Amino acid sequence: MFVTDPTQAAQTIARGYQFDSTALELGTVSVDGQVDSTAKVRIPLAMMNRHGLVAGATGTGKTKTLQLIAEQLSANGVPVVMADIKGDLSGLSRPGVSNDRITSRASQTGDDWSPTAYPVEFVSLGSQGIGVPIRATITAFGPILLSKVLGLNETQESTLGLIFHWADKNGLALLDLKDIRSVIAYLTSDEGKPELKAIGGVSTQTAGVILRALTNLEAAGGDTFFGEPELNPKDLLRLAPDGRGIITLFELGDQAANPVLFSTFLMWILADLFEFLPEVGDVDKPKLVFFFDEAHLLFNNTPSVLKDKIIQVDKIGAMDTTFSNDYIFQFSFQCKNRKVTL
Repeated sequence: MFVTDPTQAAQTIARGYQFDSTALELGTVSVDGQVDSTAKVRIPLAMMNRHGLVAGATGTGKTKTLQLIAEQLSANGVPVVMADIKGDLSGLSRPGVSNDRITSRASQTGDDWSPTAYPVEFVSLGSQGIGVPIRATITAFGPILLSKVLGLNETQESTLGLIFHWADKNGLALLDLKDIRSVIAYLTSDEGKPELKAIGGVSTQTAGVILRALTNLEAAGGDTFFGEPELNPKDLLRLAPDGRGIITLFELGDQAANPVLFSTFLMWILADLFEFLPEVGDVDKPKLVFFFDEAHLLFNNTPSVLKDKIIQVDKIGAMDTTFSNDYIFQFSFQCKNRKVTL
């Protein structure tokens, strides 16, 4: 049946978004420039433990859409983690200020809008940001993720893995950059060369490249991130006293010049959550929802093993990962090798 009346067409579309269970309001249907405030576009809360993608050109409202979803998730008692690489989401912590444009838009979409602040906690990589500084130990980060931060090639990454293995075998805790540098310095010294040879014939030249990369990372402020106390996954799953989910905003802090460390740290969190959260299947609402705003900045040159970890975490059925991206081809790894075009 071909529908020509915009109002009738909007209602026909809206019937596909009618659900008996709790649902999030995304907006209303617009047909030929006419908005029907009664034709709601909704997503069931129970479906928010799936992957999602918000795509569009610059300025089309991708980040605002993430903010709208995050607000409703929080109101429904779902904690939210948002990678706020550009600082666009900090306004969640303050009530908005009404104006004619907002009032007109709310009327157009049938939204009962009122200025509301949400429970937000700001966290930062390193100690120079505005948020609570967060850290991870070198041991927990592991050689694969650390290699990505250091920009090592496959041979150097393999060597770093052997160095980690040697430290673990000898009961040496690698907490911060100084610890891993000390281990490499020992293995490349006259006293440690026999040990270096014993773990696979690692060349001193390769070990030296790794040591210099670690020194450069420390000089760039990376030493403020690695260490203790380490972030506990439970800290991301908290509720405010009024029952709303706490929204955790990750900012770069003094690591603004090192987005690779920021994106790699997010991958480490995903890996940690996979180990921490139980496999529960479908639930009435997710335990946690993860948003990656400006995903194309976070996942450029991301190794396939890390992309697989995102998919793996989603399979536990306890959390969602939602992406906002200007370039949909950057999301192709999540589309099961199917071509996606706009």
